[in-house]
Amino acid sequence: MLTPYFLACLAILLAWPVPLWLQRAKWPSRAPEAALILWQAIGLSGGLALVTAPLTWGLQPFGSGIFSAGMELWNVFLEGSIEDVFTDDRWAPLGLAAVTLGCILFGHLALVLLHTAYTTFSQRKKHREFVEVLSASLGEHDHGLEEASGSTSSTRVLPVEHPLAYCLPAMSQPITVVSRGLLDELSPRQLAAVLAHESAHLTQRHDLLRLAFQAWHKAAPWFPATRAAVNEVTELTEIMADDAALSQHGRTDLTSALVHTLAEPAQSASEPPSGEAPQKSDATASRRFKRLITPDTPLGSCRVSLVIISAGLLIAVPAVVSLF
Repeated sequence: MLTPYFLACLAILLAWPVPLWLQRAKWPSRAPEAALILWQAIGLSGGLALVTAPLTWGLQPFGSGIFSAGMELWNVFLEGSIEDVFTDDRWAPLGLAAVTLGCILFGHLALVLLHTAYTTFSQRKKHREFVEVLSASLGEHDHGLEEASGSTSSTRVLPVEHPLAYCLPAMSQPITVVSRGLLDELSPRQLAAVLAHESAHLTQRHDLLRLAFQAWHKAAPWFPATRAAVNEVTELTEIMADDAALSQHGRTDLTSALVHTLAEPAQSASEPPSGEAPQKSDATASRRFKRLITPDTPLGSCRVSLVIISAGLLIAVPAVVSLF
């Protein structure tokens, strides 16, 4: 049966050459939403293929797919005992070891995702408490923040001179954090554009998208493609937040405001200093700034549809092949 070998080849392709190819492609900035969907499909399909390749190989004497093989093993258990399942004569040499490997890989990916989520949310909670304490010493209205944002209920000001702006997502009452140094440098229109950018991160829950790829990188840090995926997804979410801000504010206001954050290597917008997101490289900041100055022509609807259909097939094909 060729299914295990197909899944193994797909896992290799999605773990190495495909992400690196997509990283070098020029079109994602022209259709960031479609590109982000494709990145998610690559991650899900790659993980699925990695887990199901050894499972289907080990279970092939019992059925053509994981579902049918599992039902056959369940019947063996009902007619006998759990010992009969492991001592069945149909097991191929190393078949049980392959199934065990698939279960270990699935457990590894699931545990890394849970650990990454727990660590991120814990750090974010502590960081928020830290921000609340520091921001209590400074009145936002003293710097015109109330006028720029329309509301101070979700915005906090840190009494530091370093210019920075980022957001802290939460299920309830997310907040945007800006520094006194940034407020001193920006006009009300520039500040409003920055706050709109951060608000887009919060409403679109970009943190959850980044979290999955951060877990993927932690699960397999030896693959350069996982680091590429984290960087590219981070850049795409920044582009989407830029586009959301541009729908409400002038391009000049946003571009000039971001000069104060992108030019500062110590902090980058939308990434709190707790370390929950990787720092963007100079090349990433340069591409983002260049896109703001010289807007890209949006990708055609036909090509966008093709990307989305490809992403759907990328997930559906290995799922159907491995299960049935």
